[in-house]
Amino acid sequence: MLFRIFAAWLKWRKNWDSLCYRCGRCCYMRTVRPDGRVIIHYKDPCENLDTKKRVCKIYEERLIKCNHCKKVDLFTALFDPTLPRTCAYGKTFRLWKKRRD
Repeated sequence: MLFRIFAAWLKWRKNWDSLCYRCGRCCYMRTVRPDGRVIIHYKDPCENLDTKKRVCKIYEERLIKCNHCKKVDLFTALFDPTLPRTCAYGKTFRLWKKRRD
């Protein structure tokens, strides 16, 4: 399984952001329930999210200008419990979840 994760990372590392579905779900406040489910608070979007187009208005500068925004790296894709189940990063790299689902 580690080899498959590494192979997927090699495939996407140069075009990392192109893996994203641009669904905008990571731009809403989220909590993780005790059972592990992620609850997305759709009434609480980031102020930089264009909710109609579901794109960040400051995308290129988001990591500098927004305190809530965090870069999704490989570690985050593998282990961050707040990533929604439908996130492309999680779907690509959490191979053990594919077996359970």
